[in-house]
Amino acid sequence: MTLNKLFAIAALVCAGVAGPALAFPDKPVRIVIGFAPGGNVDIINRIVGQAMGEELKQSVIIDNRAGANGAIGAEFVARAAPDGHTLFVSVTETHALNPVLRKSLPYNPIKDFTSIGVVDTFAFALVLAPKFPANDVAGFVAYAKQNPGKLNFSSWGNGSLSQVAMEQLKQSAGIDLVHIPFKGSAPAIMALIGGQVEAMVAPLSLAVPYAADGRVKLLGVTSAQREDTAPTVPTLIEQGLAVNVTGWHVLQAPAGTPASAIATLNKALNAALARSDVRAKLLKAGVKPGGNTTPKEAQALVEDNFRKWGEVARKAGMKPD
Repeated sequence: MTLNKLFAIAALVCAGVAGPALAFPDKPVRIVIGFAPGGNVDIINRIVGQAMGEELKQSVIIDNRAGANGAIGAEFVARAAPDGHTLFVSVTETHALNPVLRKSLPYNPIKDFTSIGVVDTFAFALVLAPKFPANDVAGFVAYAKQNPGKLNFSSWGNGSLSQVAMEQLKQSAGIDLVHIPFKGSAPAIMALIGGQVEAMVAPLSLAVPYAADGRVKLLGVTSAQREDTAPTVPTLIEQGLAVNVTGWHVLQAPAGTPASAIATLNKALNAALARSDVRAKLLKAGVKPGGNTTPKEAQALVEDNFRKWGEVARKAGMKPD
């Protein structure tokens, strides 16, 4: 028997001992969220994560790692093992604004991640504190002009899309407001409800239920057209303010994750989003389910926003910190 044949037999024996490859995923999948519990990104992705777990027949754990405008969670996933078991929900802040507004970013939003699919897209809304002495956009702008620099607005962090949207509104209306950042949309809107600040650009998914019971005043949506989830609420554009802002959540994995794992996760995500119960919950929460998107389409969305919002932040004069 030749030496080559002996090597071939040994290889077959080793393959038999090793056994068949384990199916993916072979352990719980962790979805990291870079913001505090109770906010828009947390609520939406808990709904989707649970459904994905049912599709994958594996536990899906939501891991909130808030701070630095989502950068703490993003860095954690960028450095995680690229095996498909640790994922990240990217948003405009982490992948389009942080690169412009932070002098030192511990991850590259384009090179360190690979996209799986679009979870959802959503509009924002201008909301006021319940006791604010105005009930419409015209009244708000007039009051702000009469009190320059005396009104505060909250956001879920320096460099957040919430802040950028309000900067657009300030420029369009010609008003001066003071920015008060919080660590997450939930504490930011709680400050508004409690009267610690006067205004906020909040996710529509949070604004609608709080407006329904009178805890905030909902004045307008930031999208180009009225939203199906709030059809009676006019856009800010209709009311004379040049503000057009929409958000998105894209599920991503660390760069280098095997294509087979990405394909499995994409299939599970799209299957979850196609379920009638999941879609009903997302629509009720004020967001549009992502639909049957491919990893390539999701990546294009991230890269397009990386270019767009970086330019918006520069034009708004927002400086790195």
